[in-house]
Amino acid sequence: MKAIIIGATSGIGEALAKELAQRGYKIGITGRRTELLQQLQAQLQPAAKVVIQTMDITCFDKARAGFMHLIEELGGLDLVVINAGVGSYANAWETEFNTIQTNVTGFTAIANAAFHYFAQQKKGHIVGISSLAAERGGSRSPVYNASKAFISNYMDGLRHVSVRKQLHIAITDIRPGFVKTPMTEKNKGMFWIVPAPKAARQIADAIEQQRKIAYISKRWRMVSWILRLLPDALYRKLS
Repeated sequence: MKAIIIGATSGIGEALAKELAQRGYKIGITGRRTELLQQLQAQLQPAAKVVIQTMDITCFDKARAGFMHLIEELGGLDLVVINAGVGSYANAWETEFNTIQTNVTGFTAIANAAFHYFAQQKKGHIVGISSLAAERGGSRSPVYNASKAFISNYMDGLRHVSVRKQLHIAITDIRPGFVKTPMTEKNKGMFWIVPAPKAARQIADAIEQQRKIAYISKRWRMVSWILRLLPDALYRKLS
């Protein structure tokens, strides 16, 4: 099996690269920091074939071209995991714009390229790392919640297109709760925190099972159900 992980230099992406390599995948890894990609490549080789591609998904055309080049280097593709994303509690326009460019437009640029590639070969698997935050809007970072809701909704749409056109493209929406990563280490009030390696194992299991939606860890599924049912007045106090 051949997989590409978009955003593999730290956190969930790095842990998932290690997990898939252990499971026998040939993998391509991307990120903005070349030195970190090279370090991860050195860790995983020679036990696994690993190719790297420096990529900033906010440079949309270059990112799409880099993605296709990585497919050529791997000699094909079965799975893509789009993990690159940012989050911040700052609500300044510059911060929100960067979140949209990365989590929404950058995500779509790669997902679109992957979907059309898989449509040509009539099979494939697209995995998007969304979030529990996709369930409802949030006062701490409205744009982050909205961007993750876009990812989940967009992937649901791709799933419908795949079924309607009989393309046999699996779509998996991963919705983590709190995962211990460099991006979340400064957050306060986190609970049920899952270490990144454990999250990666659960994500890899969900991929192999071709789950439509997977909460990481599983207990967050109940939380998501409660969040959707909470009255606005009560939800505002919690968000």
